[in-house]
Amino acid sequence: MKPHNEQLITTLKALIEGQVCWRGVCNAPYEVVCWEVEEKGPSLENFLVDNQGLISFESDYFFDRLRHSQTEEAIAHYQTLLSLLQTHLSELKIYGYRLLQLPAELKEGFPIEGGWFGTLGIPMFVGLSTGGEWIGLTLEQSNGIGWSPTFASVDLESVSESTAQLVEEIRAIVSQIEHEIKEAEEELSIETDWGVVVTATRQELMQKLLEQTGFLDVAEINDFFEVSDEIEEYYQKIAELEAEIENLKQQGNSATEELEEKQQELTEQKEGLAELKTEVSFELELRDFFASQLLNSRNYNLDFCVGDGGESCTVHYALGQTQENDWIGVVTTSYTL
Repeated sequence: MKPHNEQLITTLKALIEGQVCWRGVCNAPYEVVCWEVEEKGPSLENFLVDNQGLISFESDYFFDRLRHSQTEEAIAHYQTLLSLLQTHLSELKIYGYRLLQLPAELKEGFPIEGGWFGTLGIPMFVGLSTGGEWIGLTLEQSNGIGWSPTFASVDLESVSESTAQLVEEIRAIVSQIEHEIKEAEEELSIETDWGVVVTATRQELMQKLLEQTGFLDVAEINDFFEVSDEIEEYYQKIAELEAEIENLKQQGNSATEELEEKQQELTEQKEGLAELKTEVSFELELRDFFASQLLNSRNYNLDFCVGDGGESCTVHYALGQTQENDWIGVVTTSYTL
């Protein structure tokens, strides 16, 4: 491992030692993540494959798994789909998407496991069209309360004519596939609708596909720490009170009851800020680490909807780039069951 990465990891491990995440109804620990791009590849697809979130299938094994869980009609439509994709896409990959392999400390107590979607997983296909665009497709996930993701359709005017035609043919086939998750059919919230995306590069394909089908949410890094909004509200209120106090003094109201009330409120706000900073000192230190030591930091949330009432299980990543463009950060989990 690169010396600079080792130094960052040592600092992170010291920061997270003994700390837990209180999202949802659990109190999961934090674990350090390091992804060295030169060794393992630059994309989310590489990351998920390496951590068993994407399992690659040869076509024969894929259909063998289908026969264990799908109707003959669905299998026939899958055969038509795969024949179309094999004819028109190069570098075609058949994946099963599932919960990725978690560190042992995070697996303990987490309600779902790697086999949550059965031995097949959620079928996913990616490949390169003759027009030079990358195409990906997989099933959409709902949030369990009658809502499924609604996304802008692929802008077929922005892609090559051959790719636009292929996307239309794909949509016509997948609209007929009634995919079943028999291993846990009463709990899962998988739609029969399919998401289809087209991107210019393979590196951006997996993120966009998972976002558009409801499995991934990418947010600003401060969303990971959960305390930034409350801290900022204190700072804003303090600044407003200080401005009001200064204005009252300039008007010659230096001994009025209103001024005294504002000064008392300012004191209370500062005390509240100090108390909050003490309570969330770990989150603030972690936030400062990302701000000072890493670049392009983001919060990646892998979401799995598991109940009819919107219950979910989520793997939360906070990741940022090092000077060598590797990715370093922390991971934790939460659930609402």
